[in-house]
Amino acid sequence: MQLRIAAIFAAFLATAAVAGNVEVCIPKTLQIPMLRCMTYLFFCVVFQNNVSCIATSYNQIPVTKNCTEITIRGPFTVPANSKIDLTGLITGTKIVITGEITFTKGTLDKTNDLVTIGGSDITIDGSKGIFYGSGPDYWDGKGSNGGINKPKFIRLKNLSGTIEGLTVKGSPIHTFAISGCTGLTLSGITIDNRAKVYNNDDCLAVNSGSNIYFKNNLCVGGHGISVGSIKPDQIVDGVYVNNCTVSNSANGVRIKAYADATGGAARNIHYSDIALSGIYNFSIIIQQDYTNEGATGIPGGAAPISNVYLKNIHGTMSCGERVYINCAKCTNFNFQNIAITGAVVRLSSLRVVESPPGPLAVP
Repeated sequence: MQLRIAAIFAAFLATAAVAGNVEVCIPKTLQIPMLRCMTYLFFCVVFQNNVSCIATSYNQIPVTKNCTEITIRGPFTVPANSKIDLTGLITGTKIVITGEITFTKGTLDKTNDLVTIGGSDITIDGSKGIFYGSGPDYWDGKGSNGGINKPKFIRLKNLSGTIEGLTVKGSPIHTFAISGCTGLTLSGITIDNRAKVYNNDDCLAVNSGSNIYFKNNLCVGGHGISVGSIKPDQIVDGVYVNNCTVSNSANGVRIKAYADATGGAARNIHYSDIALSGIYNFSIIIQQDYTNEGATGIPGGAAPISNVYLKNIHGTMSCGERVYINCAKCTNFNFQNIAITGAVVRLSSLRVVESPPGPLAVP
């Protein structure tokens, strides 16, 4: 009997090696010594060319990178100072994330990313998944500008494809940092950093890349939906932010570049149908005087900002200024249907060295 069942199991493995994903469920009541089965329990493993494609713990994730259909199934915990590396994925890989994945607080600083994803034509379904970054254990009121070490949460690097439906909670600082991506769409993302103190960093930060879509997303707490900060030789060309809500955050719509970012640029930036509430610094901020320590007030044109389209930006502020634009080299700004109440408009900060940025209509 045992030999017969062992032969059947071997046949399943042979099928997996040829056919791809095969789910094998062996009742542990069989008491087969070679399989080390336990009584009255079951186990199920998916094999793709004899490699498990389901990760139910942190240590199992590296093996799944050899699969084209990956499931990351929580709940489980990522140890302190550990990272999830999903770079170098096979072209066309599909990933499903379910359950809650919790990242234990560690001592990594902002030069580190807790999750990195890269590959071509990657599809990620996170509609039943949650990434929790233990944000309240990091939040000290200083964000990325000081205090204790805080890592960035999710880095999308050299990635194309779609990420849909994922819920991200408790980001230590930046939630999504995007670099070198082309043809990337983020849709239906919920970014929730609620706590007694709201002091997270950017909901989205696009540092370089092209044709990036961020739509139908919710950002609670943080520094807003950002393009930048642009540093030397970083180019952002084509960002489309649509139908998003930003609430209880420092800023709403944000484009930022360092004054000395030679070789950098931000162009063809589109924000549309953005709902704001509880914004307390700036609803709209476009600046070429950015530093991590704060605006200098003196813009530089080393990284030109051009072709910026803002349409249907509406909502309320609790305090602060509705618009802050500080440019040395900005061209072709087009703002339509901007309706923001509360706070004030500070157009005295609008500095234009070359051509004017275009029409600006804010009540």
